[in-house]
Amino acid sequence: MITFSTVIWESLKEALSVYFAYWWFFSFWILWPLFKALWVTYIQEKNLRRMKWNLLEVKVSSELEKRPKTMEEFFSGLYSTYDVVIDTLYDVYLGGAVDSWFSFEIVSFEGDVHLYIRTPDGHRDLVESQIYGVYPDAEIQEVEDYISGVPDDVPNEDYDIWGTDMKLGKDSAYPIRTYKEFEDTASGDFVDPIGNIVEGVNKLGPGEQIWIQILTRPTDDSWKKNARNIVLKLAGREVKKPKGGFFTDLNNEIMLLARHVALDFFHTVEDSKAEEKKSSDLPSMMLHLSSGERAIIDGIDEKIKKNGFETDIRYIYSAKRKVFNKAKANAVMFSYFTQFGTEFLNRFGPDGKTKTSAYYFFSDTRKAWKKKAIMRKYKARTLDVKSYVLNTEELATIFHFPTKEVKGPVVPRVEAKKGKPPATLPI
Repeated sequence: MITFSTVIWESLKEALSVYFAYWWFFSFWILWPLFKALWVTYIQEKNLRRMKWNLLEVKVSSELEKRPKTMEEFFSGLYSTYDVVIDTLYDVYLGGAVDSWFSFEIVSFEGDVHLYIRTPDGHRDLVESQIYGVYPDAEIQEVEDYISGVPDDVPNEDYDIWGTDMKLGKDSAYPIRTYKEFEDTASGDFVDPIGNIVEGVNKLGPGEQIWIQILTRPTDDSWKKNARNIVLKLAGREVKKPKGGFFTDLNNEIMLLARHVALDFFHTVEDSKAEEKKSSDLPSMMLHLSSGERAIIDGIDEKIKKNGFETDIRYIYSAKRKVFNKAKANAVMFSYFTQFGTEFLNRFGPDGKTKTSAYYFFSDTRKAWKKKAIMRKYKARTLDVKSYVLNTEELATIFHFPTKEVKGPVVPRVEAKKGKPPATLPI
């Protein structure tokens, strides 16, 4: 008697015999993608070590009238760096070319706040021209990297740290709360969201520091396709599946044929009518959406109208052990990012995989390993592969230069307004 397990075993033996007979053919298709991935990673790392970076500190006027919308124009200009490095296969496989990314950093040294932009040297002129274009009175100065003096062995006997990457609670398609929702449309009053972090870090004492790193890189529009599918699903409409290759299409056709064969055995006329009725009801589902569901669809539709950036946000609190107080620092940090969350859309939260906490077994050893790992990523400004997408409006909301509504004395400002030289000045 032939059993199911016998059939499986015979099929497996037949497959193995075919593989061993033609191993040279199958091995190529298995090993080539692996080799290609490893080689590209190696050549890109080699190229990145040769790249020169600039850390720019930006100061704006203490009477700045411009709101985050101005910073959105800056990010829109920065999107022009997308896909300008890689032109040929040579650039990828021999040149190790990678699309540039930038780091926008909010840093507090014992309550003294500084705003930095880290850029590849090749894009420095673009960054500066974009800043001056929207903030004509700004001062930009290249400074030494504040993180370069931090020892690699932190945490150590003198200093301790706590850190985490921030992640989104939902898919990138769902937007966060943006600057438009911090303004009273009736009175015109604006509550600057960055004032939250400025006032909070003002309470840091001697030996305490907070570093916030917002890494961004322009990305293509593939995330928008996924967002549109989410909208269609919420609206009860058919989601179009992406087209696959030859083997994917062949498999889909076989599965579709099998489904129709099975349905022919069990389907009745009433079942067919029920399916027709169900499909005809789909368009009317829009009429039955709740206000929250409509807000989700409207929010996603608004988000995909603007360009997106791959984003990774990283946070570290560093302090001398005798004053180390992660509860105080985290209250400041999470209060800042919590304000961008909404009930129906998206919100920020700590990434449990990178958060420097550990429980149960070997907790001290695991926490020390996590702290060293996040410090290495922060110093290298590593943009993780599995990042999420924020659009220009969202980025301008979480990183912009404080408006005059922010009265914190800890923010370095341009106190003297620059004026143009008189036309009669001799040259």
